[in-house]
Amino acid sequence: MFSAAAYLRRLDLPSQVGPPSLDLLAALQLAHLIHVPFENLHVYHHRGPLTDADGSVHKIVDLERGGWCFEVNGAFATLLRGLGFVVDHVSCQVWEGDEGWGPEFDHLATIVHLDGERFFVDVGFGDCCLEPLVVGTTERDAVPRAVRTEVTGDHMVLTELMPSDNGAEWEPQLRISFRPRHLEEFDSRSTHLQISPGLSWHEKPFATRALDGAGSRVILRGDLLRQRVGRSAFIDTPVAAADWSATLLAHFGLVDDLRR
Repeated sequence: MFSAAAYLRRLDLPSQVGPPSLDLLAALQLAHLIHVPFENLHVYHHRGPLTDADGSVHKIVDLERGGWCFEVNGAFATLLRGLGFVVDHVSCQVWEGDEGWGPEFDHLATIVHLDGERFFVDVGFGDCCLEPLVVGTTERDAVPRAVRTEVTGDHMVLTELMPSDNGAEWEPQLRISFRPRHLEEFDSRSTHLQISPGLSWHEKPFATRALDGAGSRVILRGDLLRQRVGRSAFIDTPVAAADWSATLLAHFGLVDDLRR
């Protein structure tokens, strides 16, 4: 049986949080991004993570692990609903540079309906925006970087001001469909991303989480530890294979007992 109180303890938040509000939604999103790593260890170790909400909540709350988008956003939506929010699972296409937009169901995120508006909320896209984004055509100085959103018909495109050799350039990130989806609709894509050759999801282990609301972040990917304070540049530190599990535990509280 789902326990919102247990989930809130996992996020280091009090069990009494009050009725749905934008301030509460923002606090929940930030706490999730800080306390629940976005990581691929079960994918990397071929554990076959599924998209069902019960399994994802168990993994995050009871086992105190993280997960990828199908798990963390699926579980987070369950928490939000348990606290009285109205939430839709939505499918997102990921920008793939010269190849354009990737396929539907490539990324799972959420749309929250609140006070007559819709908000895009994502806790499973790595170094993503730390705050709810109102659905509309607008530009804002969000954290960790400025974002633009543009609504066209039944989709919204999210663009971020990304660091580049030229200083910073606007780069598309996600094309978000407003059509509500069921978690099982993401099963096929989840399986594809776990087994298809040449995809980094199952070829290199990683974990990342936010450290605060100012943009600080830590990333452990393969043999490299990346750390950022606020919105400054990342500082990279090599990690020896013998130190990888200890580094994972120190920065993410995760025990990689399946390390191969």
